[in-house]
Amino acid sequence: MRPPRSLQTYNRFLLFVAGLGGLLYGVDIGIIASALPYLEATSGLNAGQLSFIVAAVLLGSVISTLFAGLLADWMGRRTIMTLSGIIFIASIPVIALSHGYGPLIFGRLLQGVSGGLIGVVVPLYLAECLGASERGKGTGIFQWLLTLGIVAAAVIGMYFSIRVEEVAKLGDSVRLLAFKDRAWRSIFWVSLPPGILFVLGSFLVAESPRWLFRRGRRDAARAALLRSRPPEQAEVELAEMAETASAEIAQRSIDGSRGRESLLRRKYVVPFVLACVILACNQATGVNSIIGYNTTILIQAGLSDVQAHWGYVVLTLFNFLPTIAGIMLVDRKGRKFLLSVGTAGIIISLLAVGFVFRRTESRRVD
Repeated sequence: MRPPRSLQTYNRFLLFVAGLGGLLYGVDIGIIASALPYLEATSGLNAGQLSFIVAAVLLGSVISTLFAGLLADWMGRRTIMTLSGIIFIASIPVIALSHGYGPLIFGRLLQGVSGGLIGVVVPLYLAECLGASERGKGTGIFQWLLTLGIVAAAVIGMYFSIRVEEVAKLGDSVRLLAFKDRAWRSIFWVSLPPGILFVLGSFLVAESPRWLFRRGRRDAARAALLRSRPPEQAEVELAEMAETASAEIAQRSIDGSRGRESLLRRKYVVPFVLACVILACNQATGVNSIIGYNTTILIQAGLSDVQAHWGYVVLTLFNFLPTIAGIMLVDRKGRKFLLSVGTAGIIISLLAVGFVFRRTESRRVD
């Protein structure tokens, strides 16, 4: 039996709001590649300073990720979602109105803090709010819209690169420099509306029922469940929450009588270390640097500004389209299968790039 239309509508709206969080995270990552060529041409900053501006988002994300879980447990999942959206909104005018290195770094750090909070809290919120049959879809939509956000950032840059080329054809260097300055600021301004929608949407969705239950607010948890589930299913999940809470209390009493179980035991350490190694190796491939510097790399390789931005759009599409395939296959083939296939693809692509560079450099004449 299908749930009532009102429940379906709310669940779709919840997925839409959470998806906007993924979109913002993608914009955080991808927007700098579109703006960087014009920022470099007009700001007077050196290569080291520009590198810090690119990397500031990652630094802010690392810092906020460390505390996102604690903040979400203390303040609530929805509250942190709203806070992350407000931080993103605040970062845009800080960057777009800046006239120096300090404000640019600060604004990019704010974007990173926002992205780090979103990357932790939104998937957690989806896992706790959606039914078991919908959780995989919800996480997939978040990741899908994250890559879509990177595509959107590339398309925005593509639009402004075409405008810059039109101004360049006029032959007025002063006007061209002024337009490039306006272009990189406009690229950041255009990313503001999704942040506003995310904040407004976060006010309209319910708090996580599981967080409410753990805080002793059983009636509020029931009300939150009833917004997305039939009454029978809501009562079943409330009973499961109560059973889980009782089991945790019993386990704590056992641990207290014999001493808390050490987190350094092999059964905990080995999976944790393996997960950290996999994530670290994934980042060590340099994918974030390639995304952040893609347009600049292509310009330095000899492409025109418009061609470089077209290349960035193509790159982001190749990142976006396999995500759709991953969403379709994740429940059928499993997470380990996709991890193995993706890792094999990374190895093959890095070997191919290394071969091409070696072949090209061997023919270089000083």
